[in-house]
Amino acid sequence: MQNMNANFLGGMTLTLLKAWSLALLVALPALAVDFTWSGFGTAGYAQSDSAAKYQRFINNSGTFKRDSILGAQLDVRFSPEWGATFQGKLAPSDHSDSNYQASMAWAFVSWRPADDWLIRAGKIRLPLMLNTENNDVGATFDFARLPQEVYSISPMTDIVGLGISKTWVGDSVDWILEGYSGTAKTQWRFYNRESSVDRPQAGSWFLPINITSTGVVLTARSLDNVFRIGFHEVEASRDGAKIGAPIIATPIGGGYVVYSVGNGGSDKVTVPVFTLGASVLLPAEFRVTGEYANMRVDSVTEGLSRWGAYLALSKRFGAWTPYAYIAKMKSTDSSIEKYKRINGNTLPSVSLTNRQKFLADVVAPYDQATFAIGTSYRLTPTSLIKAEISQVRTGDVSSFIDAPSGGDSAHQRLDVFSLSYSFIF
Repeated sequence: MQNMNANFLGGMTLTLLKAWSLALLVALPALAVDFTWSGFGTAGYAQSDSAAKYQRFINNSGTFKRDSILGAQLDVRFSPEWGATFQGKLAPSDHSDSNYQASMAWAFVSWRPADDWLIRAGKIRLPLMLNTENNDVGATFDFARLPQEVYSISPMTDIVGLGISKTWVGDSVDWILEGYSGTAKTQWRFYNRESSVDRPQAGSWFLPINITSTGVVLTARSLDNVFRIGFHEVEASRDGAKIGAPIIATPIGGGYVVYSVGNGGSDKVTVPVFTLGASVLLPAEFRVTGEYANMRVDSVTEGLSRWGAYLALSKRFGAWTPYAYIAKMKSTDSSIEKYKRINGNTLPSVSLTNRQKFLADVVAPYDQATFAIGTSYRLTPTSLIKAEISQVRTGDVSSFIDAPSGGDSAHQRLDVFSLSYSFIF
């Protein structure tokens, strides 16, 4: 059923795009086509005080890889009603920790049948968090890095599908209702500390996942404030494999128990996602911003069932905008307890114990908090420099940290320094 839905949606989108493209080609001789180029980029450096890698790339050796990105966008205007947008970017690969990847982030046709309606078909950005749609464009926000406790809630930010939005313009507040549905092929990153028969090579690996996502988002926006709430339903599946199999414990004698992936599973797993966000201007020009996200995953990787939230305070002083935020992310108590049981399960041989470590890593739970202080300095209206110092503290585990062989990510403290230059043109 998952594949049928995905194929139907993909076919519907392709048919719609072909129909719109044909209509545009017929109308082109009568249209004055306008082309607008723009670009964006960030050169970002980050370094921690730990040898273990954090968020794939950050450790005590320092890296430009975590935050650096380069992109370009072409907007085509066929008429006041019809247009198209194409955005490409160069960034670290989503399926390798050693390579960069050039990709087409956006590629959609847009139709505005009336001033208050917008329909887009093609590869579009998901309307998830407040800055998801512009998260690649560092010049549009003051944080050196968007809080990953919230912004990591989804493994992808783009889908191939259809998006429809309706706007109600008020005297002081505009209301925007957005609905979307689409598909994506993405990669979820895992990291295993030990070599085992399951993964002979310790290190990162990427699991291909097929995603179908449908959601509705309501946004209230005024000159100074914005509020957003969203409900999303995500269906995850794998080509030629079941998903959602349970982890079982089997006695093997001598008082030992071995954990393993049991039989069963289904063709797809349904993941509900709830998002909430607000950015409010307070007296004395202080701004408070907060966001929350929650998702549930019923599978071996049940540690991905988690909530994340942050609260930030900032204030602009001329070209300077200092800020501070506190963020927290936590998987369900049951998934953390399962991780601890499996991770602490010692068996008679090293190879058997390493298999338990591998399975514990696959559970992929999170329990961490971050406190950050930083500032941005706007050099020009289209460029800014950012600096940030953050401290990350983990509880029982955090899958953002690549734990070393023979160790784990529990009860760690990482101090991270970030410096970046972002621009648009």
